[in-house]
Amino acid sequence: MNQKRQPHHDQKDPQEIVSAFLDGLLTDEENRDFLAGLESDEAARDLYLQMMNTDSLLQWEQGQTEPLPDLFCLTPEIKVASTNVDPGVVSARKQLAFMRYALATTVVVCLFLTMLLVMEGTPTQAVARLDSSDGVPSAMIIEEHHPVWEQTEWTQDVSKPLVPGWLKLKSGQALIDFLSGTTIALQGPAELGVNSDDRAYLKSGRLAVVGTSRPHDFTLTTANLTILSQSANFGLAVTPDDQTELHVFQGSVTVSQSQSQPKAEIVQDVTPEAADSITVEAGQSIVFDDSGQEVVRQLADQSAFPTRDQFSVADPPGDIPAIDFAAHKIQPYSFQDGQYDLPTDYQLIEQGKGIRLWGNAWKTLEVNKEITPDTVIEFDFRSSHQGQIHGFGFDTDMQYGKQNHVFQIYGYEAWSHIGQQFNTYTGTGWKRFRIRVGRYLTGKYRYLHFIADEDVIARAESQFRNVRIYEAPTNK
Repeated sequence: MNQKRQPHHDQKDPQEIVSAFLDGLLTDEENRDFLAGLESDEAARDLYLQMMNTDSLLQWEQGQTEPLPDLFCLTPEIKVASTNVDPGVVSARKQLAFMRYALATTVVVCLFLTMLLVMEGTPTQAVARLDSSDGVPSAMIIEEHHPVWEQTEWTQDVSKPLVPGWLKLKSGQALIDFLSGTTIALQGPAELGVNSDDRAYLKSGRLAVVGTSRPHDFTLTTANLTILSQSANFGLAVTPDDQTELHVFQGSVTVSQSQSQPKAEIVQDVTPEAADSITVEAGQSIVFDDSGQEVVRQLADQSAFPTRDQFSVADPPGDIPAIDFAAHKIQPYSFQDGQYDLPTDYQLIEQGKGIRLWGNAWKTLEVNKEITPDTVIEFDFRSSHQGQIHGFGFDTDMQYGKQNHVFQIYGYEAWSHIGQQFNTYTGTGWKRFRIRVGRYLTGKYRYLHFIADEDVIARAESQFRNVRIYEAPTNK
C-alpha cells in the first residue's frame, strides 16, 4: 500500500515540503494546507514551479513505469496526488527525488556559465538595446525578393518568428510583419534592429512602413532621431554619412531628437523629449544631418523606397466579420474544462463579439474551418490574473489528444507539446495578436477552443474579442 507520512507540524524546510508533495507523501490535510499556501506565498509558488519543472524533466528522462494515456496534459503534482496511483509509479518517483537537487544545482551552474560566455563574446560596438520583450517573438518575415542575408544568430527564415536582434540584409528586399500590426518593407543593403513588436532601429539603409492592420503606435529610431507613427505610411533612410531622410506618404509622424549618447554606448530606443518634437505631414520630406538637425525640407518621393505592391502578400482584409460568440453554442472542451472539479465559467462580452473565461476553463465552439498555409487568426487578448496556460487551439473533435493544436499566448507554465512562439502577453491591457496558424497546421478543423487554465488554485482569467479567421490575401 502507498502509505502517507504522518504530519509534522514543526516541519519548516520548504524544499522538503514541496518534495513530499511531489512524491505524494503528504496527508490529505497537508495537501490542502500546501495548496492554500501557494495562493498567498509568492516565494513558495516560485520554489514549487522550479522543483515541479525539474521533476518533470526527470520523469521525461527516466520514463514512467506504465503509460498514462488519460493523463496526457495533467500537471505532475496532480498525477501523484491521485488516490489511485500505482505503487510502482510512487517507487520510481522516490528514486527520482534523490536526483532532484543535484539536477537543479547543475542547471543553475550551467546557466551561470552560459551567461559568462555570452558576456565574454559580446562585441564592444553599439547594438540595439532590447527591452522587456528580449527573447520574445516580435516580428515575422512574410515574403522575400532575392535576399542575401549576412548570417547572425537570429533567424532570417520566412514564416519563423523573429525575436529582438539584428537583421542585416546585404541585398534584395524583405517584407516584415511586426506582431503589433505594422508591416515594413526593408531594402538592402540595410541593418535593422528589432527591439519589440512595436519598435525598431534603422542603423543603415532604407525601409518603408507600408501598412498597418489596426490603429496603434509604432516607433522607429536612428542614431539621432525617434519617429513615432500612428498608422502612417512613410519611408526612412540612413545614408553612409549618417544623414537621415524621412518621406511621409500617408498620415503624419512625430519626429524628436534622441538624447545624445557616447559612441560606444548608443541607446537606440531612448524616449524622446516631447518638447523637441515636430510633426511631418503626408507629402512632406525632411533631411536631417548626422546630429539630428534639420537640413532641408522638400516633397516626399515614394519612388526612392520599396512599396507594398512589389510584394504578393496584401494587407489583411477589413471586411471579415468577427466571430459572434452569442450566435454559437459554447461548450466545455474535453476533460480539461473544470478538471478536478475546480470552478470554470465564462460570459460574453463586447456585445457578443468577445468572451471572458475564468477559473480552470477550456471552452470550445464550432467553426468548421479548412486551414491552409495562408490561414490567419486575429484577436485582442487581455488577462487580469495569470494562470498556467492562456491561449487558443484547434481540434477535429472534442477530445484532447494528438489532433489538438494549442498556441499559448500567456501563462507561467511551458509544455513541450504546446506552441510557445507567441507567448508574448505582458499582463497589461489589451494586446492584438495576428498569427499565421497555417504555417503550423493545415487541414479541416471543426472546433476552436479558448483557454484559461489553472488547475492549482483555479483563478486564471482570459478575455478574447474581435476574433477573425481569414485567408491572407495576395496582390497577384
